[in-house]
Amino acid sequence: MNFSLEPVNRDDPRVLDLYADFVREADGPLVYDREEAGIDLDEEIAKGPPADLAPPNGVFLLALAGGRPAGLGGVRHLDTDVAEVKSMYVAPTYRGTGLGRRILARLDQIALEHGCGAVRLDTSDYLTPAVGLYRSAGYREVPAYNENPKADLWFERALRQEG
Repeated sequence: MNFSLEPVNRDDPRVLDLYADFVREADGPLVYDREEAGIDLDEEIAKGPPADLAPPNGVFLLALAGGRPAGLGGVRHLDTDVAEVKSMYVAPTYRGTGLGRRILARLDQIALEHGCGAVRLDTSDYLTPAVGLYRSAGYREVPAYNENPKADLWFERALRQEG
């Protein structure tokens, strides 16, 4: 299948439905009390992807398959030598096609071009295919680096060899 990846504004109308699907899936089987944790799915969807996934702090990508939105992913550059991947999502129709790997590789490349030496991300253990993708792409589990109430796994990948 032929895919293209293009940087877009986080509020691009083509992004919004996919982002809503991402939030619903990512928050899906969470066991905590959303109300107690202060998480409102509708509010989170309405806010859209994180605001810092835009230049100069980051990039937000839309993956297209034959012109149709197929996946998302963003990377933001932290105040350190580390970037963070956020809002990775591949629509179910396009899973198993290698699209997730292409998005992740491009986000890693963007972080490296920005001068970052590593990339981090957080996820949930029940997102088994995503966890498998991250591990197979060379991401290694690390201690928690944020307090995301929806995450229970944290990963990092070195982007350049120390010489």
